[in-house]
This record gives sequence, structure tokens and C-alpha cells, in this order.
Amino acid sequence: MRGPIRAVPMTRLPQRRLKEIRSLAHRKYRDRYGETIVEGVRAVEAALDAGAELRTLLVSESAQGRLAERFRIPEDRVYFVSERDMRTVSAVETSQGVLAVAGIRRSAPEALASMRRVILLDGVSDPGNAGAIIRTAAWFGVEVVITAPDSVDAYHPKVVRASMGGVWDIKHVETPDPTGMLENLAARGFAVYGADLEGIPVDDWMPALPSVLVLGSEAHGISRNVRGRIAEQVLIPGRAHRDEKPGARGVESLNAAVAAGILMHAWASPREGR
Repeated sequence: MRGPIRAVPMTRLPQRRLKEIRSLAHRKYRDRYGETIVEGVRAVEAALDAGAELRTLLVSESAQGRLAERFRIPEDRVYFVSERDMRTVSAVETSQGVLAVAGIRRSAPEALASMRRVILLDGVSDPGNAGAIIRTAAWFGVEVVITAPDSVDAYHPKVVRASMGGVWDIKHVETPDPTGMLENLAARGFAVYGADLEGIPVDDWMPALPSVLVLGSEAHGISRNVRGRIAEQVLIPGRAHRDEKPGARGVESLNAAVAAGILMHAWASPREGR
């Protein structure tokens, strides 16, 4: 949690630890250390508010007087680093001078049994889109996001940043076999829906609960094997689907995160017949 301004005795970060933090840009080291990077004042505050385990807080020399004291973190985990060292671990062009290392929280597939709304990302490889989807999922009360092997890691630093704290508010499950997982969920009574350019219009969609919503990549949509496990496809109609005059000819589909937001709003809204 955040706390009042207080004096924090700063110590320098050991070079070995700095090297470990740099390596968290790569998936294999995130898995090895069970950690990811949270960068920026608001992102660190959101992680603290959500109860994330912050193991290390780095504060640049120029920011230590005005930022480090905002966070209630054990003093032996707070370090100051030079501007040069901060640049080597930062993934943004203009750092705010605050970067935290947080423990990764993944859930076992068994956690899905008691859930009502679950999203499966099938081939969503752009970190910005994945983070925005996770942020939107947290807003609408989705409880779990599942990532298939060809989707970006939910704890990629760019996903964490784009999620604006959402990654700490929902559970995350990884699966090496998305088709098998969908089969198991269907056997447990989950309805399985997929976002697609064909299917029933979202305004006519009457989603049941519990249910899974599958979101595919912008370029290729939902993969063929996963598509075969979807019981109902849902369409967000554009101008072409409404038989209006052609327009926006260069636009083949909605941005994945925008489409996800529209579908999640419909999914979370109470309707007759549920």
C-alpha cells in the first residue's frame, strides 16, 4: 500500500542484482527468477494497491528526494541507482526515475473451476494490445486471462505497463494446450465463445455463465484448432456488415483491444434470458 512521506535511507544496488533486473526483459529470466519489471510512479502505486509483492524498488539519483518516500516498502528493498544504470533497465524513452521488481503470480488451471468469466488469448502477440485487454478485463470483472503458447507473456514488462495495474487484479493461467483446456472447460459447463468476423452480431449475443471468450490475433484471427472448440462466434458489425456505403477501405478489422472492450461490455451487462 501507499503511505505517508517518510525518510528512506538509500543504499546502492549491488551490480549482481542490477544484472538480474536487466535480464528480466527476457522471458526465460522472468521464469527463472519469478519476477517482472513495473515501471513508472502510477504503475508502482497500482501494483502496491493491488497487493503485488514488490521485491526491489529502484529510484534514480535525481528522483530520490521527491519520489522514493511515496511508497511503503521495506527499507532494505529500496535502492538508488545512477541515471546511467536506470537507463540500462528502463524500457521507456523518458524514465520517471522509479522502477520496481515484482513477484510473478501465475495460477494453476484448477483455479478456473470456480470462475464465471474467463478470457483466452490465442495468438495475441502485441504487448500493448495484451496489456490493454488485461486492463479492460479487470475493469469489467473478468476473473482470469489464459494465454496460449503463441500469445505474449502476460508478465512482459510492456504488457504490465499497458495493463495499468490490471495484471495484478486478475488471475493468469498459462496453457500449452488451449484446445484441450477449452474441451475441459466445456465439459465443466462453460460456454465457449469466440470473437470473429463471422457469427451473431454482438447486440444479439446472450452469453451464458460461466463462459470463456476467445480473442485471436488481429492478423490471423483465432487459430484453426481453437476455432474448432468454439460453440458460438460473435461479430462486432461494421459498416460493411450493415450494408451501408463502403468506407474505411483500408480497415479490415478492429484493433484487438478495442474489439475485446466492446465484447466485454456486452458480456458484463445484464440482459434478459441469462
